[in-house]
Amino acid sequence: MTSGLIYDDDNINFGDKVLIYFDHKRRWITRIEKSRTFSCDRGKISLENIVGLSYGAKVKTSTNFDAYILKPLLIDHIEKGLKRVTQVIYPKDQGFIVLLLSLSPGLRVLEIGVGTGSTTVVLANFVRPTGHVYGYEVREEFLNVAKKNIEELGLQEYVTFKHRNACEGIDERDIDAALIDVGDPWNILDNLHISLKPSAPVVFFIPSMNQIEKLYKALIDHGGFIDIRCYEVLVREIKLSRESIRPANLMVGHTGYIMFARKIVKEIGQTV
Repeated sequence: MTSGLIYDDDNINFGDKVLIYFDHKRRWITRIEKSRTFSCDRGKISLENIVGLSYGAKVKTSTNFDAYILKPLLIDHIEKGLKRVTQVIYPKDQGFIVLLLSLSPGLRVLEIGVGTGSTTVVLANFVRPTGHVYGYEVREEFLNVAKKNIEELGLQEYVTFKHRNACEGIDERDIDAALIDVGDPWNILDNLHISLKPSAPVVFFIPSMNQIEKLYKALIDHGGFIDIRCYEVLVREIKLSRESIRPANLMVGHTGYIMFARKIVKEIGQTV
């Protein structure tokens, strides 16, 4: 049996979450349970009948369409498996954020503005099994959804959630990296600076140019952050077919801006 993202073997078992794949548009995540039937416009699949098959196996639906049973990837869970009640950071941005924060197993990461936990899942997956994510969220209803999403993927031991406004204080110290996704990030710079290790990276996810300008000025005036940069990530998929290969008509364009900075100590060091 799998625990969300962690699989015991390469064969399908009861309790596993699987990706049922027909084509680029028809893909669903479901859990394998006794007496349960998966249904879609391509027919039905008796889920208990695929137990014991190898992942990657092809099965026939009740209407004779081919379906493939795959292990869900992290991006599959984010796009198809998690419950959402808020706007989330898109995978195209999450991937770049992971690189900017240089995430790896064992790191202690701070997340301010958890929302419903879509990005918390990404952070926890990269720092496990010896690291930890500390997530702050002011909306209790969002936090409850985030907890369920984390538990659904079996990542709960790597995450501690706190129903609190980070402007009122951050408990943790010596944090290796931080992600901030709130409407007023300039108001938490003092608390953030205290919690971070010297030289630690921080990423701010910002929706508008006006907020970029205000945050940039606040970071400069604070004096505890350098290497301040800002990015926008755009992704255009290429449509593939035997007849032609061309850019897709639609693309994931603007979703938000990514601001990066690193903590420095304010004290003057020894002259060398």
